[in-house]
Amino acid sequence: MTTPLHPNEPPSAGPAAAGPPPAVPDHELLRLIGSGSSGQVWLAKNTLGTCRAVKIVPQRPTRQGTAAHEFNGILKFEPVSRLHDGLVDILQVGCNEAAGYFYYVMELADDVASGQNINPKTYLPRTLEQDRARLKRLSVAECVRIGAAIASALGFMHRHGLIHRDIKPDNIIFVNGTPKLADIGLVAEAAGIQSQTGTQGFFPPEGSGTIRADIYSLGKVLYEISTGKDRNDYPVLPELPGNSAEDEALLVLNEIILKACRAKPWERYQTAEEMMLALLNFQFNRDQLRRKRKEQSLTQVARIAGPILAAVIIIGMLWRIIWLLKHPR
Repeated sequence: MTTPLHPNEPPSAGPAAAGPPPAVPDHELLRLIGSGSSGQVWLAKNTLGTCRAVKIVPQRPTRQGTAAHEFNGILKFEPVSRLHDGLVDILQVGCNEAAGYFYYVMELADDVASGQNINPKTYLPRTLEQDRARLKRLSVAECVRIGAAIASALGFMHRHGLIHRDIKPDNIIFVNGTPKLADIGLVAEAAGIQSQTGTQGFFPPEGSGTIRADIYSLGKVLYEISTGKDRNDYPVLPELPGNSAEDEALLVLNEIILKACRAKPWERYQTAEEMMLALLNFQFNRDQLRRKRKEQSLTQVARIAGPILAAVIIIGMLWRIIWLLKHPR
């Protein structure tokens, strides 16, 4: 897992940051943009001048430990990464035995300010966490769009026997505005083995490592971006300012979140596709909610306006009768 670095933030200490950039065939590494316990992510340009992200994992993948697990995960993830729009594309994988690291080249996330118009000096990757920090809360419609896209990507991974194990807003990037699962350093085979791997608060009580644990994590992501609250505040909702359509929509979306985050795994959505369908059906439910609200508003108007209209008609009739009495033919 890696943490994005702000352009004005000094790179973390380490072999790759202290000396010249690591050597990656056909790529010029320009600037360190992310750093974490498992390695560093660099902004790079390939021989065609296209900007890419390159992760350097400073251990030989043949050894036991984090590097070996990540390398094995990459080997399994790379063949399927380019087959689904919701997965970050792995474009190249290699190993520098002499320098003691392996690397993989990925498509680059949009810039927070300029999208795919990349300025290496000011580049800051756009992640879902960046959006959440800037906007505090995302609209319900945007939450549904992102949630359905990531649920679809998760379902695709699961069908290919893989689990993510670290789903959180920091690990969802945007490429040309499309949300994608990234930071695949903890990807593993879906063997049903539970562990405490991942980020506290995003994996369920029984631990990560299963399909239903990934679903729980996505539910927590939706909780954070839809409410603006921290995952550890779950299931508390924010104070809703009024009886608006957006407030009512949030309550409907929250029902999906609650099911995804049940403490008992068997009470959650059984597959990511099932959760995706619930999110897609949400739009229909929201339309129903709008129609119901409109009908309620019309009923309320009729309830208020009905007696007034009746009084106006009666007054009009009385005035007409009085006029006729005063002006007999």
